[in-house]
Amino acid sequence: MRPLLASASVAAIAATGLALSACGDAPEDAPQAQSAPTTARAELRPANDANVRAASFRSDPDDTVDIVPDGVVSSVPDVPAEPVDLAVEIGAQPVPFEVWHELVMPGETIEISANAPISVRVDGRRVGDNANTHEWTAPRTPGVHDMRVEGSDGVEHRVSVFVLQPYSGQEVLDGYRIGTYPENAPEGFIRLGQDDMDTPVSPGFTIGQFICKQQPGHWPKFLLVSGDMLRRLEAVLTELNEDGLTDADTFFVMSGYRTPFYNTEIRSARLSRHMYGDAADIYPDVEGNDSVMDDLNNDGRITRADAEFLYDYAEDLFQRRADLPDGGIGAYDANAVHGPFVHIDGRGHRARWGRYGS
Repeated sequence: MRPLLASASVAAIAATGLALSACGDAPEDAPQAQSAPTTARAELRPANDANVRAASFRSDPDDTVDIVPDGVVSSVPDVPAEPVDLAVEIGAQPVPFEVWHELVMPGETIEISANAPISVRVDGRRVGDNANTHEWTAPRTPGVHDMRVEGSDGVEHRVSVFVLQPYSGQEVLDGYRIGTYPENAPEGFIRLGQDDMDTPVSPGFTIGQFICKQQPGHWPKFLLVSGDMLRRLEAVLTELNEDGLTDADTFFVMSGYRTPFYNTEIRSARLSRHMYGDAADIYPDVEGNDSVMDDLNNDGRITRADAEFLYDYAEDLFQRRADLPDGGIGAYDANAVHGPFVHIDGRGHRARWGRYGS
């Protein structure tokens, strides 16, 4: 508490508000993306009002203090400042989770900013301290780097930064078969070594879950991963856990990225979203951990009905979550080499298939 003398002039109080298998894609006659993405970058999410808070300062004329008569001492409490939820942006795009990733080209300079002072470290080395904005220039050599962004309250964001391997249409990179993109080839790929498989790309997923199912013993591998797809996967995984339908900490990714070479070999859709790292064939697998979808509808069997349950669940969630990117959902039955599963992608517009009546 501090005394306030009645004879003192009182200024208005300013208010502050701080803000596997040949499966898992749409069939040839299913809805396809109107066009493939033009770059290899993970699209880092449209702004989410719940996560992004712009700092604003205003004076409210109604914020006044009553003046008490002379000789009377009043007191007002010291009101602590409201805590600020740290909102981080990289390249002017919001970082949606405390664990995330960023794709950059060699030598590219990116801006890391926040709504409060932050410190930034990359691979343990200081980039800058106690400022709202920092810049970091990627090295010229492709690779994986660990960025930590920390606020004054100790809250830390971990961002896995992938410096991409530039791509100019080669059908083979370091012995790894890429093939030919039918259109809109990416400008670069994530270059992945054996020791990089567990690198996190979001709270529930690591980059190794999305590698192409080709040349299993060959390193390095090359792939892509999309932020829009990951945001959709994380939303479904979180909601399933909150509703008590699973206690899975991730999904089993049956098929993630596919090279055009592999996509052609399995006779998948010509413009498959998998070729752009923007699609995943997934299911929760906790019970028995047997690489088969769990019995989500509790009928005692693992059937297409479980895939349709997950499809309907995701459809309902996406309809309620206007903050999430649009994309596709497909339901698939079991066959001789895999069980039932659901395809989820972040193509940017709504597409549905595989569900009876969809």
